[in-house]
Formats: sequence, C-alpha cells, structure tokens
Amino acid sequence: MKANGKRVFSTAFKTWLVEQAGRPGVSVAALAMRHEINANQLRRSMRLDHLVPPARTPAVLPVVMAPQPCGSQLAIATPQPAQRSLPIEIEVAGALLRVHHGTEPEQLRMVLQALRA
Repeated sequence: MKANGKRVFSTAFKTWLVEQAGRPGVSVAALAMRHEINANQLRRSMRLDHLVPPARTPAVLPVVMAPQPCGSQLAIATPQPAQRSLPIEIEVAGALLRVHHGTEPEQLRMVLQALRA
C-alpha cells in the first residue's frame, strides 16, 4: 500500500484478474467485489486488454430513392368481392333481424321502421 492509501497490485495479479473476468458467465462486478477492487477499473483493464468488445453502433443501411411515378403509372386497387360474407344480426323490438351482403339499404330501412312501429 502506498503512503496515500492506494493499494498496489502486482502485474501478475492484474493479468490473472482480467483473465478471470473475461471468462464466459463470470460477473465482473462480483469478481471485483470479491477482490475488493472497483468494478469500473476492472472493466477498463479488460477494455485495454481488448477482452471487452467496443459498444456496437447501430447499423446504417443505404437508402436509394426511387423516382416518383406519375399519375398514369399509379396502380389503383379494385375492391375484390368477399369470398364468404357473414350476415349481420340486429335485435330490434324483440325481433332478430339477419342482414346479408347485398341487402338493399332502402329495404332495410323500411323493415327497421316497421319493427319500431
């Protein structure tokens, strides 16, 4: 120990400690606590010995801008008929009304008015 209170470790001990910390599954913090040293100092030593990979930067992918299509080149999606339509059930005035695909709105309006009357 130095006069200023700092502890001095041998190079062999530091090398051994860094090797231990670099093993798979070893907790650097627990290892540092066990040997009464600062975990940040141990991690710094590991970085200096290239045992800790540098922090990964996010990958940047190249972006290619395609030319804007003019109005005549735009494809317009046309609605496709449903393969199988299920009826809608409406309960009005105690009656169950089943409305199938293709029912005329005017007919439905008349039936609903009659049921409410």
